[in-house]
Amino acid sequence: MKKMRIFLPIMVAVIGMFFFVQCKKDHSCNLKVSCFYSRNGLDPDTLVPFASISFDTVKYNAGMAVRPDIAKVQNVLTNAQGVFTYTLEYPALLIVNAVKIDTVYDEFDSSIVTITKYTGTTQIQVNEGETTEKSIMMVETN
Repeated sequence: MKKMRIFLPIMVAVIGMFFFVQCKKDHSCNLKVSCFYSRNGLDPDTLVPFASISFDTVKYNAGMAVRPDIAKVQNVLTNAQGVFTYTLEYPALLIVNAVKIDTVYDEFDSSIVTITKYTGTTQIQVNEGETTEKSIMMVETN
């Protein structure tokens, strides 16, 4: 009986610990942006490798400092497949700008033949615990 008096409270404490201890929730906010060339701004053509990505948060910050997790990914490049992925610490509403300048050189004297600039913008709501995927249609601009 003495063993039962010691064993029972320990068993209740161990079982209670399993019921009241919560798993840590994943608060990370994953972002995946794909950049596509587009003739009309609506239909994707091919992926844009090494496009420059920047985040415009001024509209939503109302004069406050830019969050550190967003500030350190300004003017980054998409990979060779035209995709940029990043994990934010907190949810955010972002305006994402993408720019790509394609230059064609003369093969004989290495002079520039044409310069074509492509730009695209989209708004993204990144939510807690989710992976948000968005495509940017990049059109030719002057």
